[in-house]
Amino acid sequence: MSGTWPAGLGDLVLTGLSVAGGVYGRRRDGDLTYEGPRPGEGWHRHGSFRRRLLTVVGGSLTRVFVQKQRWLEVATGRTCHSRPPDDLPWLHFCSLVIALRLWSWLDGGRGMASAPSVVVDAQDRPCPRTVQRWLARALPHGMEFQQAIRLSIIERCEPRPVETLFPGGLSPPGHMLRRPWRDPPALDKLWRALAMLLGGALGLCVPAAVLLAEARGRWDETTVRAGL
Repeated sequence: MSGTWPAGLGDLVLTGLSVAGGVYGRRRDGDLTYEGPRPGEGWHRHGSFRRRLLTVVGGSLTRVFVQKQRWLEVATGRTCHSRPPDDLPWLHFCSLVIALRLWSWLDGGRGMASAPSVVVDAQDRPCPRTVQRWLARALPHGMEFQQAIRLSIIERCEPRPVETLFPGGLSPPGHMLRRPWRDPPALDKLWRALAMLLGGALGLCVPAAVLLAEARGRWDETTVRAGL
């Protein structure tokens, strides 16, 4: 699989988890709500707090607000909150936006500043420097990302072999291999993970945001802290 945007993806790419997947509820004022699972015995609801999130709606970068559930452990006084699967620590962009921007850069055959994107935004967000930081943070976890995506695809496509979704194999485009990247093996793993995400969404007719959220649920705590 190569070519920046596989033919037929359409709404499978242009729809964020705020619309697809049934993960969020919605209040009368328009805010999204996310309760998540109770952390454990002895934890009680403790209000909520509002979080701004930039996601994809109808192909455009769109600001939404999410009311995330807070929890209180009565015995210790500790608090925590439920984090939606597309909400990444310390970032205002959802995981789908990050995946799409990284893919357009790595697979597009051009530099970061001119990398194509299917996500429309009048302010040209995110800026190239931000995407470069995302790449630096993602590279050390390319294999974990690849394995998580693969497991999510296998779970959905069984009993068919997962290889039937990628009959031509997954080989990075030649232009990516020719560029002087700092860590080519790590880059190869990350590219394959993103290719599996988009190819799996197309082959299974599942929104990429949903497949990405399922994969993120399999990542270990180290990967989540990395902001992926």
